Amino acid sequence: MIKHQGGCHCGQIRFTTEYDPMLVSQCNCGRCRRLMGAVGIYTIYGSSDIEVTGESKSYDFMGGSGMPMHLHFCPECGTRTHAYADAFDGFMFLPIGAFDDNRELKPRIEYYRNYGLDWLSNDGCVEESFKEAAVVERMQALMENLDQRG
Repeated sequence: MIKHQGGCHCGQIRFTTEYDPMLVSQCNCGRCRRLMGAVGIYTIYGSSDIEVTGESKSYDFMGGSGMPMHLHFCPECGTRTHAYADAFDGFMFLPIGAFDDNRELKPRIEYYRNYGLDWLSNDGCVEESFKEAAVVERMQALMENLDQRG
């Protein structure tokens, strides 16, 4: 049974999953702010948990971990649909804006808080905030949430 689905603006790329995300996180780094338009809010899934259809293009850049990120987007409409990070091998990141229904996808942790936008307030959903990349802490949160998702 499909639990979540989404895709790009023009419909050329679609994704589906039977699972809730392992984690929803907010990145405040300058790269995500530029690429996503404000901050990056991502769901994190195991790569095998998501089925993606349609051809995407990718843009590779150096992530805050010092390892490459691979951002996929629709070649027709430009919507960012999913990403992979070498620092998180086996995981896929999907921006919440690409989901058909994203109202319940609230970030639990944020990182690069030192670079956050002062006017962006936390409504109480962010439980943990880290000043920098917090790669180890994010991996720990993923493992803790693995058995709790539906």
